[in-house]
Amino acid sequence: SFDLIGAFRTSGIGGEAIKQANYADMKSEGIEAALGAKIFTSPSFSWSTQLIFGYNRNEITNLKNQPSIFGLIGADGGPLEGYAQRGLFSLDFQGLDPLNGSPKFINDEGVVSGDVYLQSDVIKYLKYEGPIDPQYTGGFSNTFKYKDFTLSTLVTFAAGNKVRLTPSFKTSYTDLDAMPKAFLSRWEMQGDELLTNVPSILDVLEAQAFGSNYAYNNYNYSTERVADGGFVRMKQIILSYNIPSKYTKKLGLTNSSISAVGNNLFLIYSDKKLNGQDPEFFGSGGVALPIPRQFTLSLKVGF
Repeated sequence: SFDLIGAFRTSGIGGEAIKQANYADMKSEGIEAALGAKIFTSPSFSWSTQLIFGYNRNEITNLKNQPSIFGLIGADGGPLEGYAQRGLFSLDFQGLDPLNGSPKFINDEGVVSGDVYLQSDVIKYLKYEGPIDPQYTGGFSNTFKYKDFTLSTLVTFAAGNKVRLTPSFKTSYTDLDAMPKAFLSRWEMQGDELLTNVPSILDVLEAQAFGSNYAYNNYNYSTERVADGGFVRMKQIILSYNIPSKYTKKLGLTNSSISAVGNNLFLIYSDKKLNGQDPEFFGSGGVALPIPRQFTLSLKVGF
């Protein structure tokens, strides 16, 4: 692909520092395959299965813009030549300060510090996490038939991507803030830096002495705040029953069946760092509804 359209940093002439422009070239490749089989067949029972698998990757081959640190570490990722079009990068976390439990990183000058100038275009000290879009996707379905009963299941999966955890760390908090579960493992006294990577909560005097929100904000964009975006989901289960003709004929029907369907039932696997959050829905925004769990009961008749 050539002349991709996206955000392009300019000198600011015209009143806009960021404009939409043709900013990059990209190559992509992928495959998709489907495999089905009848595992077992008998007069009263049968079992069939199908596997669908897809693989896709892309790489920026020519970038006409020099990205900043901030343009690469956000939840949406960013383009960098030689990496995925939406690649996720992180500040290199270097542990907690033994005196107050504040986080440290390798900054844009290659020095271990709490402060990192996020608008800098010196990006060589960032760590590449991976693309935010799944490279592997697919589904695995099974259908079991026993006499007049049919049970169908569909499991979907995705892998090969990373997600940025929700930014929730800062220097001070109020009673209106929702505290993440990670705070239970935070730094509280000297020596805790050997046991945990979760920063301390500074009191008012410590916060004033510390004099900066940058370290805690930077922690939100560090290697510690990344999770695997892969998942395995029980997408659908369908149980149906074909009512025998000896009953339907009495009602003047040619056929009839009843079905119970469950959609988006539960996650079989996801990264523990997500703490139960849905990786497929992750990052969709605070006003968007998550994927709903649905149950349907239906009756189908034919005359």
